[in-house]
Amino acid sequence: MNNIVEVYKNIYKVEIPLKGNPLKYINVYVIKSEDESLIIDTGFNTDEILELTKEYMNELNIIPSKSHLYLTHLHSDHTGLINYFDKLGVEIYMPDVDAKLLKLFRERHGEHWTNIEKYAHMQGLDEDELKIEDHPGYKFRPREDFNYTSKNPGDMINIGDFEFEVIDLSGHTPGMAGLYDREKDLLFCGDHILGEITPNIQFWGFDVGDSLGTYFKNLEKVRDLNIKHLYGSHRTLIKDVNARVDELLNHHKDRLSETVDALKRGATTVRDVTKQMHWDISAKNWDEFPKSQKWFAAGEAHAHLEHLRSLGICDYEVENGILHYKLINKA
Repeated sequence: MNNIVEVYKNIYKVEIPLKGNPLKYINVYVIKSEDESLIIDTGFNTDEILELTKEYMNELNIIPSKSHLYLTHLHSDHTGLINYFDKLGVEIYMPDVDAKLLKLFRERHGEHWTNIEKYAHMQGLDEDELKIEDHPGYKFRPREDFNYTSKNPGDMINIGDFEFEVIDLSGHTPGMAGLYDREKDLLFCGDHILGEITPNIQFWGFDVGDSLGTYFKNLEKVRDLNIKHLYGSHRTLIKDVNARVDELLNHHKDRLSETVDALKRGATTVRDVTKQMHWDISAKNWDEFPKSQKWFAAGEAHAHLEHLRSLGICDYEVENGILHYKLINKA
């Protein structure tokens, strides 16, 4: 395969295409030692990605009985093939928070997808007639239950001369966690910090709370670590981590200002605010916006509204189950 690159001694990056998805591809990582292998994330649950997975496992001489799979978070582009690895006998590591949520993905009318539909109604998306069956997370999800070993923040994973600490990188999902080698200043960060594109920060429900605020906190955490080798899950690798952290913080500062401006112009529902924000997508207007991406756009706008609410800048009222946000007059 010509999509395998050794990015650090005994660490290989495998680019797996995500056809039809704006992410374009996922970086799957393989850490090798004399005795065992550690794979990080999987790609979608599709036949094409399964065949590519078999190819790189063969080329890198990955023996399932001597291998481990670490899943950074629950999204289907990272966990889609978990059932395949489970059946091979690969030991699966995952943080409990996201693993428990991922187990809810299987059932169409289970708790997770019912909540997604409930949030869409609260956000005012009913008129867009979105269908769960078109949601990428649903289409490419694992279909069966799976076994896993809990690896939560503070736990260690050792392979060869790598000593990885699991660290909390929540925000993008409620329980995303990365692998940090303190001695080598090296971090596998999942979707926490990406090159070229900004990670999507979603509203995960009022029980999870201010996901954007959590994301900010964990961006600052990575900056304090002074990482020299950062391995993200999509697009190009980042050389200056702290500069990229600053770019992401400034991006969201601009997005928060954009959200306030939308409220000033009279937008109240999450949908209306979303329509007034700028999106890096080839669509002239909201009507031409891909339906599969409307979930993510509205979820991100909602996360920004909830962060503003946590700061006391806005609040909401509920009318017919739909949230209506407004700025708080502090005069």
